Amino acid sequence: MTGSDRPAVWSFTLDEDEDWVPSREPAGDENLRRAVETLLLGIASAKAAEAYLAAWRADTERWGSGFSLSTAGAGAERVSAGTVRLVDLYGQFEDCDIAADEFDAMLRDYLAAARAAEG
Repeated sequence: MTGSDRPAVWSFTLDEDEDWVPSREPAGDENLRRAVETLLLGIASAKAAEAYLAAWRADTERWGSGFSLSTAGAGAERVSAGTVRLVDLYGQFEDCDIAADEFDAMLRDYLAAARAAEG
């Protein structure tokens, strides 16, 4: 699982194909970056990001842990109060864990980037 003394900050840029490319500061491993990128392929707009974040938070409130929420590219599984596992669906990355707080913050950062891009 990723972790450091300071919170991670995710940023997102659009590439030439209009796909979101995530980056993390401090840098995490490439597999985690690929996992986030793959998950976000199925959340291509601010509206979709807002809906995914709302559903994630509602499921967290309802179930606590032990649930998953997938996109067309990958799955996110809340395995404990503090851990989210990003699950590969198509051989794009190795399953990996991310701190639950970081996952939520990453989704918020992505939503902000998508809103900004849409004007």
